[in-house]
Amino acid sequence: MNRDWLLEHADYPIKYILTRDGSYLDRALENDEVKYWLGRLTGRALGSVHGSHDYRYENIAGKCFILGLNSEIPQFDAAMRFFINFLDGHITKTYGDELTFDKMYGYRDYETIMACYMPFLGYAGEKSVRYVAEKRANIIYGFTRQNRYDVYRDDLAYPGANKAWKPYILDPELYRDGNIAFPSVHDLILFAGMYPYFDRETKERVETTVKWIFDERYASINNSLYYYAPDDPRYKTKHINGKVPLFDFDDPNPDPGDVQSIVYRCFIYSHFREARKSKWFARALAYLDGYKQPTGRYIFPKGMTVEKADCYVHGGGHMNVGESKKTKNYAEIISTYWMERILSNLEGSI
Repeated sequence: MNRDWLLEHADYPIKYILTRDGSYLDRALENDEVKYWLGRLTGRALGSVHGSHDYRYENIAGKCFILGLNSEIPQFDAAMRFFINFLDGHITKTYGDELTFDKMYGYRDYETIMACYMPFLGYAGEKSVRYVAEKRANIIYGFTRQNRYDVYRDDLAYPGANKAWKPYILDPELYRDGNIAFPSVHDLILFAGMYPYFDRETKERVETTVKWIFDERYASINNSLYYYAPDDPRYKTKHINGKVPLFDFDDPNPDPGDVQSIVYRCFIYSHFREARKSKWFARALAYLDGYKQPTGRYIFPKGMTVEKADCYVHGGGHMNVGESKKTKNYAEIISTYWMERILSNLEGSI
């Protein structure tokens, strides 16, 4: 019922996403928001892969996915080929034996983050995308299968490290070769898009990782994690990847940024069996259902359907799907659309 209502009231990007009906595509491509972000992509934001700014590749690719752009659209595919070709070349890159932050960033930015939205955008069949997704699934599984939550090492001195950060330095064994075995939100985005294309064994490895994240013991790990690079000539400790964020429903005064992220991250997490089985997800659904209207549609607070410049897509900062904010039922359309996407995953229709 909500799907039919959206097809009647939403603008063409949502109509195209829900139906993949080519008759909606030309009008969707004329949408101002679609034109803006497609124009950003053609600017080839390769020097700025990770970050919250609108010129960063990860935000551009993530927003293109939100707007329904995909590999079947010639002008979008033509722009994406630059990034696919870069990824093809980068996975053959070799690094020296030294552990430096450039090495860690090289694997994270130019593999995991570069690839993370590509399956959602229609590039799951690309050799380099499959390679990165399977590589990350296997590396992370090697750690999460141990079912350990003691991720720090108090037996190491960490010479040259920032003293205040030392208690929260991630065990160096988890990134000894530069590939970080601790899962990030970008890994889950990559796995969510790739999930239908993984073989059974890889799916179970991913589910082992997701189960580890949604275990209550995960809360014992500090939200901010630091990494130690003994061979880096510039500095010894840096914050690179933090935990996969899970909103604390018991916090009486949550940070607005955490509230902002609930809907989008719930959508990402809804792709995984072990997430859907968790207590956290049950509480998330109950929380979202609190905004269900008598009509069966949803109206979330403005802080949960944010669209603003220079804000992470994965943090819920770019939730608009081509709708005019001047539309009377803007909040109802956006809220109902995202809830429809979450519920469709629960029903197994992805």
